Amino acid sequence: MAEPEGRPGFAMTLDERIAQLVTLVGGPVRAAAIIGKTRTHIDNMRKPNAPLRLDDALALAREAGVTLDWVATGYHVRPDLAERPDLEDASATGFGSLPGFSRLLPLKPEMVVAGGRSIERWTPSDIAVSAQWLNNAFGLTGDTARYAAAGDGGMAPLIGKGTLLIVDTRPARTLRTGLYLVNVGDELLPRRLNRLPGGNAELIADADPRWHYQLPEPPEPGPELYRIVWSGQTV
Repeated sequence: MAEPEGRPGFAMTLDERIAQLVTLVGGPVRAAAIIGKTRTHIDNMRKPNAPLRLDDALALAREAGVTLDWVATGYHVRPDLAERPDLEDASATGFGSLPGFSRLLPLKPEMVVAGGRSIERWTPSDIAVSAQWLNNAFGLTGDTARYAAAGDGGMAPLIGKGTLLIVDTRPARTLRTGLYLVNVGDELLPRRLNRLPGGNAELIADADPRWHYQLPEPPEPGPELYRIVWSGQTV
């Protein structure tokens, strides 16, 4: 693991740790290439009080060989957990082995070919999330929350293509206005649900005014929809 430089006698701020993280991966141009963003995006990340997307932090932390714990707090692992013998992997990126944290299952499995036949691979998320956070923020559990990647940039700049999303898989009794992941063929596309006069609803793409789909009225079956609850920030 890379060893970030500390500041003896001082607590590094988050923007200072982000700046050091960028240095550890080889500078702003290299950091931009790692996360698939522009140099300007990296420069903005290093500004005081700038918002930080979890998927950006995860990609840079992996490349630098540091933990998300260090990015968030300056410690490789919470000091109160560092000496616990039952948490040998406590410093692993994403807190996967810490009590109360778990890795989410994907919304859809990856299809792979093995032994001449196709099988489903359910790969847990790279990051682990707090069960308390899932429950308090969204009323979800590890069984009702799933992760997915945005299949296109239809909701850019709010949600870019490939953005890590957490969705609610519980059947919705009533669809309310908000952001949803819709299953279109083999793609999971983020879209906004709007209510229309008369009680009907439609899905639209913020970045493409030509894309819209009016949802059929019950009891006609509609597309698979999953409410997006998190896309790097609560939505």
